[in-house]
Amino acid sequence: MRTPLTVAIAAALVTGCGAASSPAAPRSTEYLKDGTFVYALPDDPGILDPYRNIMPIGEMGTLTYDSLVNITPEGKIVSGLAETWESDATTSAFTLKQGITCSDGSPLTASTVARAFTFLKDPKNQSVLYGLLVPTTPFTVKADDAKRTVTVTMKTPTALVLETLGRAPVVCDKGLDDPKLLATGSVGSGPYMLTELVRGDHYTFTRRPGYTWGPDGAGTDAPGMPAKIVVKIVPNPTTRANLLLSGQIHMGEVSTADRPRLVSRNLERYDIPAVLGELWFNQRDGRPGSDPLVRRALTAALDLDELVSVTTAGTGKRATSMIANSAQPCAADTVTGQLPATDPAQAAALLDQAGWAKGADGTRAKNGKKLHVDLHYSPAEGPGTVAATELVAKRWQAIGTGVKLTADDVSAASRVMFETGDFDIYWAGFAFGLPVHIAPWVAGPVPPKGQNIAGIDNPAYVELSAQAAAATGAAGCALWNQAEQALFKSADVVPIARAERAFFFHKSRAQTDGWLQQPIPTSIRMLK
Repeated sequence: MRTPLTVAIAAALVTGCGAASSPAAPRSTEYLKDGTFVYALPDDPGILDPYRNIMPIGEMGTLTYDSLVNITPEGKIVSGLAETWESDATTSAFTLKQGITCSDGSPLTASTVARAFTFLKDPKNQSVLYGLLVPTTPFTVKADDAKRTVTVTMKTPTALVLETLGRAPVVCDKGLDDPKLLATGSVGSGPYMLTELVRGDHYTFTRRPGYTWGPDGAGTDAPGMPAKIVVKIVPNPTTRANLLLSGQIHMGEVSTADRPRLVSRNLERYDIPAVLGELWFNQRDGRPGSDPLVRRALTAALDLDELVSVTTAGTGKRATSMIANSAQPCAADTVTGQLPATDPAQAAALLDQAGWAKGADGTRAKNGKKLHVDLHYSPAEGPGTVAATELVAKRWQAIGTGVKLTADDVSAASRVMFETGDFDIYWAGFAFGLPVHIAPWVAGPVPPKGQNIAGIDNPAYVELSAQAAAATGAAGCALWNQAEQALFKSADVVPIARAERAFFFHKSRAQTDGWLQQPIPTSIRMLK
């Protein structure tokens, strides 16, 4: 899924390391000058503050905000705000390009970057990027405006600083002075600036002239680069497909069921590997999922291969990790052999062992309280997700568990995950880019003090991930993978399906770094 359910959370936000397929060669080489590029999103992202809301970063954040470095579709780290850099597990030094300006015309200096990072690294500020793009390891930031340098020094060795902190969006001074401006505006140094906002309908961004500090030195003067970009909210995937075919939008994600129509018309596309389904068991006090026997029972009641077929319309495969992209640095199968096998009889036995006895009405109860779970999901993820959650409910009801299905739009999902915590199980697909991004979602404090949305308390994961965070190379990857396995052994999270998310183009083309839903802004080209 997207944002808090895909992300981006999600989550999080970094490289796909070559995850996306390259777009097909364009059928026209004639570029349209100063066009308006329209691309569709299923949901309104809500507040636009990139430090308070994960969703806009993965959907349109790079239109307005830059990072110190960027990652190409092939997974190579290239310049951004920084023209040069040196980085190891302890110290990372960045030299900014000359002449960088913010959307309000003010210069972006080394002190601006240091100020932004100083805000992000303080857990009291409760930024959604803390633990995702911002290491939780204590670090210091020093700026030298005369030399245009920013130096980050970690208290203890920390891996992947370029891929995390180096990719964090930098808010300009005006936005840091008055964060309220960030909710409905853009105060960054990106290639576009927000010029119109109509909640629930569209966002309009206008190209900034003189921009030359994009990925690997890309600017806004390339032939075919749109003068305006309109992000239109189109919840229905079939409607998005129809609008693409009619040329009313130029880019949009299309669900599995609607893809054949667009493929038959030979539209260009790029694909992004995605985890399309995970079950997150809420382990806060009083929730059924706080008991590992219940988590294992509900997992054993499911045929995960059956769920893969349903949620992906037969096009996906079993998820082998919480990270979809098999090209990321620590890629490994961390799932096989860790989860309970499909066995409804064993599922029933585990519930018996946990003290949930079947009543005359077929529903289990314990100490006078019936076993009932509230399973949340997002229908915006398409009919496959809806059908899959209905199947999950059917299988759990068969072993005596009452099930309520709750459909959340993106605002409700954010509220439930990050404010109320009022769910028993969430069907979600977070788009984690690196193992380090998983940590704050499965360990530490629950919202609002942290991002551990399910209140997971797995000592083995905590110990192994702490060791991994201080290690580098193959040794670090091995520890991260063992930590992830610990989550599955305890059925804290149950990965289900992985498949390709397809983004189609009409008379246009673009590239993605493989993690973000949005295209790389300076790669967008409109064609006649």
